[in-house]
Amino acid sequence: MERDLKKIVSQMTLEEKAGMCSGLDFWHLKHVDRLGIPEVMVSDGPHGLRKQDDKGDHLGMNDSIKAVCFPPAALSTCSFDRKLMEEMGETIGKEAQANDVSVVLGPAVNIKRSPLCGRNFEYYSEDPYVAGTIAAAMTEGVQSNYGCGTTIKHFACNNQEDNRMGSDSVISERTLREVYLKGFEIAVRESQPLSIMTSYNLINGVHAANNYDLCTETARNEWGFKGMIMTDWTTTEIDEKCTASGCMRAGNDLVMPGCFGDHDNMRKALAEGTLKIEDLKACIARLVSVIWKSNQYLQ
Repeated sequence: MERDLKKIVSQMTLEEKAGMCSGLDFWHLKHVDRLGIPEVMVSDGPHGLRKQDDKGDHLGMNDSIKAVCFPPAALSTCSFDRKLMEEMGETIGKEAQANDVSVVLGPAVNIKRSPLCGRNFEYYSEDPYVAGTIAAAMTEGVQSNYGCGTTIKHFACNNQEDNRMGSDSVISERTLREVYLKGFEIAVRESQPLSIMTSYNLINGVHAANNYDLCTETARNEWGFKGMIMTDWTTTEIDEKCTASGCMRAGNDLVMPGCFGDHDNMRKALAEGTLKIEDLKACIARLVSVIWKSNQYLQ
């Protein structure tokens, strides 16, 4: 498969390479028909399915199907029941298949550290072991359905809602590993989710989406993560501190939903040599690998 991936990537034009690493629109990944790469749809999660099917909507504010809802993570985790959570995931995966969705944007594994975090309802626990094992069970359930995958998020240290695109989580390495990353590590090692979503915030001065130590050294090289890593929505559109080329250098393969500024930034970085074409190709290869595993590839 690795040889096939390299062959596919080598056949892409530079424009296709730069374009592939950002979304087609708010909910879809780009496709390259001439190379047999189909369009893949992602959809919210994290404890159900909320599909918006109108293409071309950059804001994601259009009507959705009647959402498939389960109790939020804050409640369901109180069961401490891995089998139950796996069954919930299996049902969500079936709904994804029925609605032609390949990637569910959940479960949310981030640790609860502050009552002011606006996402606490969808995070599992303040205990990294509980969060990781429950997320692994949910992932196993979803991914028991052919071509459906999860996206564990928000990687990592998303501790507040106010200014969460600009806040900086300053954390010691021990605290980072034992508290904030351990749940993600457990989920990756036990269930190998299809994808990971980076958080908006900075970690010790570096945006999570542009953080090589986080995305490549830790998730891939240390934990053995095999899937794709994507940004949270509009991460690179806030300021110049977080860029699309920085994502590619870090091993963050997909910028969502993507904008013209992202394409321009990658082209400029390639021309200046601040982004190596090998790094961009590696991101594309991981993206294509995930697409090949999706429920769209053989349709």
